[in-house]
Parts: sequence; C-alpha cells; structure tokens
Amino acid sequence: MEDDAQAFITELESRHGGPIGWRTYATWYGNNEGVIREFGVFFYWAVDQFHFEDFERTPSILGISLKPKRPKQKFIKYARSFTSSDVVLTRPIAKSVATKVIEGKWSGERIRETNFLDKIFRQMVEMVVLTDGTIHFFELMNRKEFLSVLNTIDAR
Repeated sequence: MEDDAQAFITELESRHGGPIGWRTYATWYGNNEGVIREFGVFFYWAVDQFHFEDFERTPSILGISLKPKRPKQKFIKYARSFTSSDVVLTRPIAKSVATKVIEGKWSGERIRETNFLDKIFRQMVEMVVLTDGTIHFFELMNRKEFLSVLNTIDAR
C-alpha cells in the first residue's frame, strides 16, 4: 500500500513538473457548480498552484472489497486547480449550508459567518471563494495547516 501511495505521488510530481510541497485529503468536497464528491479529494500544493482530484474508490471493510448493491456507475475523474492569488476568501461554514449552495438552493452571498455554537454543534467545511466566482467546499483534516500554507504562499 505504501508503494502505491509513493508511486501516486511520483506520478503527480512528474505530471506537474515539480515536487509536492504540501498535501492532505479532504474527506468531502463540493462546489457551487453542483459537483459533489462524497468520498473526498486528494488536495495538494505543487508548482505554485493548489490542485485537487478524486479517484475511483472501491468500497471495502478491513481491506476486503465489497460488492455494491446497485449497479456501478462509470467513474468520471474530477480534477481542478487554482493559485493562491485566485483566493478571495476562505472561512469555515456548516456542511449543511455548503450542501444547500451545491444543490442551488442558496447563493454564495447568503452564507453568513459561523458562530461559536455552529462550530461546536455542526459539521464544518472550509469554503474557498475564487476571483472567478467559483466556491469550493473542502472538509479538511487540518484547516489550520491549509491556512498556514495559503498564508505562506501569499507572503512571498
């Protein structure tokens, strides 16, 4: 398994023409264009851009593959990137609010600041607003680490 992960990283570095400086896994992803990835995306920094992409996932328990109950849909890879200068705003919001934006029930302007109770009682995701109006929602494993990388890059 470790060899597979290293081969994947090496392939990404080759594809982007440079080393991956930071990486994490966002356990859930969505955007205001109606895209949602329930099983998340691999999110990383390479060659002056943030990149993220999903990959085909085979359901398993303790490493044993499970047969799906429904017919398997064809996997369509989703991959995007953006620069730190594209980021207009980033802040935590409730995942339920992000879902409403993804489904087109709310516009991005309707999203309010989260309060203390939201952060305690609701599942949070990171909202990243870009200059072109795209809004990405990442359920990050370590929000502070992402902000640190973003601020370090912006400070250059």
